Amino acid sequence: MLPLALAGSLVLLLSSLSLQGMVLQGRQVQALEQRRLRSEDQLASAAQGLLGQLQGPYACLYGLPSSDWHPEALPPACPAGLALEPLRRWSVDGSPVELIRWDPLLAAPELWLQQAGGGLQRGYRLGAGGLQELGG
Repeated sequence: MLPLALAGSLVLLLSSLSLQGMVLQGRQVQALEQRRLRSEDQLASAAQGLLGQLQGPYACLYGLPSSDWHPEALPPACPAGLALEPLRRWSVDGSPVELIRWDPLLAAPELWLQQAGGGLQRGYRLGAGGLQELGG
């Protein structure tokens, strides 16, 4: 009788450990998903902010691809000494973001951003309804 009770106890113990492991794994997956969503939200906010800069104080660069932004060869409409670094690297909610590419010469202008240090990367297309995320 005792070996049967011991075997039953071991089965219950193993079952509870297995269940506990699944719960912990589920929490870990949920935490990773929340981090990914937060990163995507930060990049979307950064894209909106950069577009606002290109339509505001940096409007002189709006029609020029970011690959052509050189301090020594800015369009005449740009003020002298215009700092480009704030458009290339900035922070959103304390997370550094980098401009990969701005290309206004496409039929629908595109903006590509990345979290600093090789993090999440997303592209956005500027259409009639505003910025739309490209498949990432």
